[in-house]
Amino acid sequence: MPPKRPLSLIDRAVASLARSPFVCSACRHRQQFSSSANPSQTKNYAKARRLLLQSRSASTTASVTAVNAKREIPPEFQKLNASLKALETDAGIYVNTSQLQLALRGTESENAVTRIAVLGLNGQHGARRLTRALLADPLASEAPWERQLTGTDGDERALLLRDWRYGEQADIDDRHPLLKTLPIPSPILYNHKLEILVHTVSATTEPSNDGAASFLVPGLDIANSASGRPATVTYPVHKTLMYEEGLNSLRTFATIDAHVDQSHNGQMFKGVIDWSWSISQQGITKDQPMSPINLALAEAGHNVFRQSLDKSLEYEHLWFDAGMPSISGWLAEGTEAQPGAIKPTIRRLIQTICDTANQAVQREETARLAQEKAETITVSAKNIINQGISIWAENAHTELRDRLNIAFNSKSWRKTKWWKLFWRVDDVGYIASDILQRAWLVEAEKEMIWISGRIHQSGLLGPPKLRPTPVPDPDDEEATLGSSPREVTVEDVVPKASMADFTEPPPILHPWPQHISHARSILSRLTIAPLQSLSQALLLQTISTNVLASSLSALLYVSVSTTSPYEAGAIAAVGLVYSLRRLQKRWETARTEWETQTREDGRRVLRNAEENAREVVREGGMPEIDEVGRKERKLAREAVERVEEALEELRG
Repeated sequence: MPPKRPLSLIDRAVASLARSPFVCSACRHRQQFSSSANPSQTKNYAKARRLLLQSRSASTTASVTAVNAKREIPPEFQKLNASLKALETDAGIYVNTSQLQLALRGTESENAVTRIAVLGLNGQHGARRLTRALLADPLASEAPWERQLTGTDGDERALLLRDWRYGEQADIDDRHPLLKTLPIPSPILYNHKLEILVHTVSATTEPSNDGAASFLVPGLDIANSASGRPATVTYPVHKTLMYEEGLNSLRTFATIDAHVDQSHNGQMFKGVIDWSWSISQQGITKDQPMSPINLALAEAGHNVFRQSLDKSLEYEHLWFDAGMPSISGWLAEGTEAQPGAIKPTIRRLIQTICDTANQAVQREETARLAQEKAETITVSAKNIINQGISIWAENAHTELRDRLNIAFNSKSWRKTKWWKLFWRVDDVGYIASDILQRAWLVEAEKEMIWISGRIHQSGLLGPPKLRPTPVPDPDDEEATLGSSPREVTVEDVVPKASMADFTEPPPILHPWPQHISHARSILSRLTIAPLQSLSQALLLQTISTNVLASSLSALLYVSVSTTSPYEAGAIAAVGLVYSLRRLQKRWETARTEWETQTREDGRRVLRNAEENAREVVREGGMPEIDEVGRKERKLAREAVERVEEALEELRG
């Protein structure tokens, strides 16, 4: 038998606590020791108790605060929980993440906590009074939490009320900069497993595109953030009760009432107006989105009942005249937990998330369709532009034929005849260039600029692209944060050119097609220079042939005594005729080929320009297909459908 180990200080404390009466953890701080107890024993007992609590906290901390701790989800809620997680993945941009996390938390337990927000317009004082009237127990005397709730302590933080018997007090510390947690022993909170958030909302706040569902995610404002800008932290709830004292913000209530989702009949949102006079509350039900109350009568009823139990009838009259039964009934409505079924408040929250996601997807789809419709050019507008292109093509071909006929029959072009090359050979390039510049599709190019303007104006080419703003080089040591910009130098405007940069400059870009100008430039560069060179070569060959024939004739006449002058002159004449004939034939052929090439290149350029313009009109004006966005919206719809199917299966 192993020897018995001596009892430690903790073991002795446990044995001592087991013999002492049981005291709950919330009231343990009220435990008072007898004054007759031995001081040394009291000191040892306190030390042992402190060690015991420390050891107990160390053993349970992992289960409460462990990161990504696995929660046991009820089997009937596992499909709904998985579909909600898939909704967060596939439709995260269409839902409120914090609201979705609240819905996920509601599926992790069969009797989850219902969170209700009591929002006061332009202040918390009235909302705190209303919360106190709803939660206070008239059978008991005024509790300290009631005075703390309605007191003026200057604390502007939002207030979270929880019942200390089930509240998860480890979630939020009392030192939280945005939220103050107040655990109270309230039968209403405990029986219906509620927690109430008391906060304020500005009277100028209007519902967003999601309607009154936007008030289900109240924001906790951060006065000073790290960036110096105001920020908001959302704190989602299952239901929202909005309070206003008097008629100062009746317009805001009317706007909110118009946006309340009538499919839930005000079950998730309710507004109350505190009247300053008594009014009959007959006909007021908890399902109405707006209800008048008299908070002063309700508080008076509590005071009367606490004075004497005999005044219960008077309390009942005051309570009903104040309109509080409809508010208290609305507060507890939908919080009942049925075996195997989800709470109605959580069901409505999940359905609201699905509806909000569907509305967001539909809004984005509508906006995208409107954008595509705005970017789409009508068929009639395209037909008008196509008709203008046809007229331009006809006029351009006519111009090409007529203007070139005039140019090739002009006096300047006749100066390039073969027999005039002897004194006009240096003017061939100039005359040909002048024909291209003055007679080759000049008017057609100007009309194409007008057609391009029509195309740009119709939006077939999309919005114009702006030049990007120059950004300073981050590696520049001279440019530092807060320093003045350096002066602009000539190198900033005209960069230094190296020898490698002395190449042909790129063509100037214009917002109209450059077919004609580029073709004219190519013709000038590739045909005029060879034509000029050919004229000079042919003239040199002619002169050389004549000189050679004349020399041969003279040599024959001198060397052969029997050769007559006529015979020697015949040789020179044959050389002259041959050289001139060759000059005439080759030069006139070259001139004719250049004329033909100029005409054909003009027709080809006009045909390409026309086809390009028609292709722009045919394919332009069509919006860009948003395949990525369409796929995202499809996944979001499918995720919402899976959530709704899982929610429908829990209805039975």
